[in-house]
Amino acid sequence: MRARVARDAAVGASTVRASTDPMASAESSAARSAPADRIAAGSEPAFRRLVARAAARFRPAGRGPYYFARGKLGGDPVFAALLRDGRIPSDARIVDIGCGLGILAALLAAAEQCDPRSASAWPQTWAPPPLGWTLRGFDLRANAIATAQRALFDIRDRVSLSIGDVRAVTLSECDVVVILDVLHYVDRVAQRALLTNAHAALAPGGTLLLRVADAAPNWRFRFTSAVDWWVTFARQKSWPQLHWRPLAEWTALLEAIGFSVVAQPMSEGTLFANVLLIATKRSPPEP
Repeated sequence: MRARVARDAAVGASTVRASTDPMASAESSAARSAPADRIAAGSEPAFRRLVARAAARFRPAGRGPYYFARGKLGGDPVFAALLRDGRIPSDARIVDIGCGLGILAALLAAAEQCDPRSASAWPQTWAPPPLGWTLRGFDLRANAIATAQRALFDIRDRVSLSIGDVRAVTLSECDVVVILDVLHYVDRVAQRALLTNAHAALAPGGTLLLRVADAAPNWRFRFTSAVDWWVTFARQKSWPQLHWRPLAEWTALLEAIGFSVVAQPMSEGTLFANVLLIATKRSPPEP
């Protein structure tokens, strides 16, 4: 789980260099992909300005957190897609598992200040910005939580961030659970347990937003696994064990727990084999 930060930092840094002012993924029988022409959203001028405002929160913490936030929010396609497609509704109670520096909360706070009627402030083809949300986040790293709390101090009445291992956190009732690039760092038993807990915590019809790598036999996945393996080894100085699944297996697991699933390719502009799984709570889990 700690290694995710180093991989994200590498992605964010390269994105800042390439585009600061700036997957194909197989479908399973139970999941469909979103249209390809809706994926590239991060190049919207209004979104670039939104990213700059969100990242500005991290300037007091130093150049590292600031440039990481700006590069990650602007270069990782998942953040633009979440706003564009209205994945987080107004008044949502959000749980962000593996929240890191709290950049999702920073982005949502910036979006809330936008006038959706103004094309210069908000892309006119996007869903309206979510309002009135609250967010509870967990991360294993005390320094990340401290930085996030400093950056988000003015909205601490609605953003609660805590140190916590994803394998042991207690989830309160919520409407949206966000888990981005985390699950392959824990074993398969822990994966199922966390997803089952998320299902139990979600209100009826609630949404799990889960980004994973599709362990397909292609160069994108080989690149993804190589980067994560190397970063994990470099940080831990031990042989890493990463727990991947093919897209069809992720989908089958979520459906068995009680979700209906839509798969959306989420690697545009990067080399990673990422897929966003939009999982809607529909029934109790299987025994």
